Amino acid sequence: MPIDPSRESWKPGMPWEQAIEDMAYIRSLAKEMGGPERIERQHKGGRYTVRERIEKMVDPGSFVEAGSLVGAAEYDEEGNLRAFTPGGYVMGLGEIDGRPVAIGGDDFTISGGSPHNVRKHPSQFTQPLSLQYGIPYIQLVEGVGHSSKRDEASGHMGLPSGELWWRGVEMLSRVPVAAGIMGSVAGAPAAFALMSHFTVMVKGQSQIFPSGPPVVRRAIGETLDKEALGGAQMHVHESGQVDNEAESEEEAFEQIRHFLSYLPNTTNDVAPRVETGDPPNRRPEELLNIVPPNRRRGYNPRKLIRLVVDNGEFFEMRRHWGGAVITGFARLDGYSVGIIGSDPFCIAGAMDGDAADKYAHFVDLCDAFNLLVVIFLDMAGFMLGSHAERKATMRRGIRALIASAEASVPKVEFNVRKAYGVASDAPHSIGHPDGLNLRFGWPAGEWGGIPIEGGVAAAYRREIESAPDPEAHREMIENRLLRLRSPFRAAHQGDVVDLIDPRDTRYLACKFVKLAQPMLAKLATRPKRAVRP
Repeated sequence: MPIDPSRESWKPGMPWEQAIEDMAYIRSLAKEMGGPERIERQHKGGRYTVRERIEKMVDPGSFVEAGSLVGAAEYDEEGNLRAFTPGGYVMGLGEIDGRPVAIGGDDFTISGGSPHNVRKHPSQFTQPLSLQYGIPYIQLVEGVGHSSKRDEASGHMGLPSGELWWRGVEMLSRVPVAAGIMGSVAGAPAAFALMSHFTVMVKGQSQIFPSGPPVVRRAIGETLDKEALGGAQMHVHESGQVDNEAESEEEAFEQIRHFLSYLPNTTNDVAPRVETGDPPNRRPEELLNIVPPNRRRGYNPRKLIRLVVDNGEFFEMRRHWGGAVITGFARLDGYSVGIIGSDPFCIAGAMDGDAADKYAHFVDLCDAFNLLVVIFLDMAGFMLGSHAERKATMRRGIRALIASAEASVPKVEFNVRKAYGVASDAPHSIGHPDGLNLRFGWPAGEWGGIPIEGGVAAAYRREIESAPDPEAHREMIENRLLRLRSPFRAAHQGDVVDLIDPRDTRYLACKFVKLAQPMLAKLATRPKRAVRP
């Protein structure tokens, strides 16, 4: 940063007023970041600076910066400051709706967030602050990782020691961690971003990868631009590596705030109740006929969820990936809950490999933060066919079953329609195996080890093939067995706690969520492990 060459710096023996003036002077230099030209370049690219991002993320006037004097400083022989480059990271303490958070972000205006001549990192303040004080951690990432210029400046290429990652793993087991991927992110910053419970990127602006296009082209000869290599289409819609996308930075900030609002400060707490003004005994009339009598017709599963939860507010995660399973957060009678649903319009609600991974991660997240899970099940079983086999659907599905079996948080399950096969056992098995299995059936419910059509084709194959009219014989057997599909028969056997009027779904969910709070408080005291991204 430009320095006033005539300015004399504070030295021992000078008045303290001079020292205070010097502190303010260096802080003013830090706030200039990479200088007017680089700030203008950031703005021309449609991106805020890190300081602007933090101001927009937290409550006005609440940010208390740490490490503002950290940087590369040069002094002359008389002890006067002659050059200063701020560290490429801005961090500190802020508040969101009055709730303290630790927050930090890369300053891309200084060597792309990777200055080679100074080390400034969240491990120096924001991560320890978050862990020791038990507050959420927010990282606003836009950095390119290790710089070859640092190797040249140090005179050698060092072997990474690996110590950076232990604290990140500890964070994932202790406090909510949310990351905004605000621009091009590569190397270690990309890994830091993904060591989060929630990630969001901005469409057309954010990209994330181990290394960018120049390195990829040099290494394997593949020529791609940044967006094709690691943009939102790749990582929100195709790989599922990033949870959500946003249309703007402001929307990304709002998604982070919304996500954090459902979680407690630590994994040893329970999320506080919020007064929503939505009565728990509200009976949504639209629920009665939201599922059509014709089982071959679909319905809007997100509308169903919004009719049940408080004020229709549902924060969905990974909507664009693993689409047969719906995951997100909501409130019931003011209590935070995890929501799992099925989308009949996506492969008929069958669980494929991506949906299984999505399900397992979300159950782990709810279990870590002591959130009861509410399930709206309409699952046809595991996805079938050669493509599903190539994607190791069954193995990934077993991971979902393990996540459910390991989860201790209770569930309230509503069998909206289908529940077939091993895949549907995953939602059934959430909670203690010897505990009360809170499963309620809707009149549209149909359950079994295998759907009737496929079961008949397999079990009666020889009988059907030997019949004079195989097609008519198959239809006759199916119609005979379809009579067994009645949810009343299942209710007679105790497969569900009760069959219910769909309009009573909200009341029952609110009732049991409230009853679960003392149990959740006890679960909060158990040891936790890191939630795997």
